[in-house]
Amino acid sequence: MSFKVDAYSDKGVRKNVNQDALVIKQAKVNGVGNICMGILCDGMGGLSCGEVASSAFVNRMDSWFRQELPYLFSDPNATEPLNGKQNEHPAVLLLSRVEGQWKKLVQEMNDRIKDYGVSKGMRLGTTVVAIIIIGDKYLTMNVGDSRAYKFTKRQMEQISHDHSYVQQQLELGRMSAQEANASDKKSMLLQCIGASETVIPEFFTGTIEKNQHFLLCSDGLWRKLEAKEIMDIAPQRNGINKLAELVIRRGETDNISGLIVSV
Repeated sequence: MSFKVDAYSDKGVRKNVNQDALVIKQAKVNGVGNICMGILCDGMGGLSCGEVASSAFVNRMDSWFRQELPYLFSDPNATEPLNGKQNEHPAVLLLSRVEGQWKKLVQEMNDRIKDYGVSKGMRLGTTVVAIIIIGDKYLTMNVGDSRAYKFTKRQMEQISHDHSYVQQQLELGRMSAQEANASDKKSMLLQCIGASETVIPEFFTGTIEKNQHFLLCSDGLWRKLEAKEIMDIAPQRNGINKLAELVIRRGETDNISGLIVSV
């Protein structure tokens, strides 16, 4: 399987600093084929030095991909059945191990960023949305309200879950979609890395379909876009840049970032 990737990040029209950070990594593994990982973080607006938190997490994931992930493929036990799943797909077993490592990594970075903030007398934090594709399987992880979508020419689905106040109120039936969009609390998060005592990332897995696209983006990109616009524009050449220009014309003032992986 081969991957086509694109990424773009813009500090926007109002902020002096871009607190978003992202990375896309690819590698070829004997017996497995090509693998791809994408990470996008949104340093918390309103908190000091959000760009420090977002870049620290992206750098840690980059290091994990280069230095720790290879051991999953070289470990003779890596593709053996876990939890009695004798007939499980090898890629699923590998992704199960990735999930376990990412959980530990999130807790590690939550403590490190929080301790750094204490030492500097400041508060800082970051969201994260991540994807890794191994074989014909994918795994996504998120903390906060940066999102992951999967889509084809015909349909689109969000494959992350917002950890935000307005999402919670929507699910409790206390707020309509229109009220959520207009709320002055739409940027209030229930958890983020570095600014929460405990962080519980959410994971989603699935099987790759033919001609499928995966989009990771910060709230500065997704808030002012319709699903059809993303489906039509994101896969184009410089598609993320075009979407960023579109939301800026619509009045978006936040940092704007996205990356797309197409299979």
